[in-house]
Parts: sequence; C-alpha cells; structure tokens
Amino acid sequence: MLTKKSILLSLVAITFLLVANSCKKCTVADNNEVTGIIVKDAIIYPKVGYISTDTGIKHFTGVGIHANSFEVSFDGGHTRVPVNWGAYDILANPMTIKCKASILNDVKVDAINSIVTYTSTATTCKSCEQDRRIENFVLVPTISSGSTVWFDPIITEN
Repeated sequence: MLTKKSILLSLVAITFLLVANSCKKCTVADNNEVTGIIVKDAIIYPKVGYISTDTGIKHFTGVGIHANSFEVSFDGGHTRVPVNWGAYDILANPMTIKCKASILNDVKVDAINSIVTYTSTATTCKSCEQDRRIENFVLVPTISSGSTVWFDPIITEN
C-alpha cells in the first residue's frame, strides 16, 4: 500500500520534471552574418565612442570631422589601416539589444531607384536581462552621390 509520503514525493518529482521540460531554452547563432554588398571580413574600428549615436550620422563618406575616426582591418584584426574613402563608405545601423544575440547585416542596392537599404536583424534572448548598445558598422563600396540610404533595424526575441 502506498503511503501518503510516497504519493507526495511522486507528485513533487513529476511536477519538477514537467516544469523542467517545459522551460524553453533560448538559442541564437554563435556568429554574425553579412550579406549583400557588405565587404566580407572587414572589421571596422571606430577611434571614439558611439559615433552614430552621439552624432546621428549613419552614413560615413570620409567627408567632415569623422573622416579620421575609423580604421579598418581585412586580416581578422591583425593590422589596421585608414579607410580608403575613395573606394568605401561606412554605414551604421545602431540598436540596443539583449546581452546574447546574433546579427544578420544586409545591404542591398536598388540602382534603378537610387536606394540603398541597410537591414540589421538581431535575434536575441528574452531571458537575457542586460542590454547593450551596438552600432553595426559595415564597410561597403562607395555609394553613389544622390542615393538615398534607408536603415532598418529589426529585433526579434526568442
């Protein structure tokens, strides 16, 4: 005959197993991706804090006071060189995300309508309580003058 203590322990164990298995684990990719016209393997190093956040500038062409505010690396960060503004522009798509996230940065060109769209899609974990600010700097071939650049930050939570 089962005792009340055995029944109670069994119920507690079953409840624990149900709760433990029903908790959704958050998983995001371990790496970030870039697509479109973004120069692959380029790492942007700003020389000062949050440039796009502080200035509101998101399209850097090498003109103005921020022309010397960046360096770039094409070899995984081993060497840094000044940006060749004749060949490249830098775009920023700032956002505030949770502490654990993966980012997909994509820059597409609609040459017919002279529109460049920079989309940053962040997949984050709701369970991560700490926020962090990122600027999402990317190196792109020089954008034609007269083009309109659209910035589309998207944040999804798991």
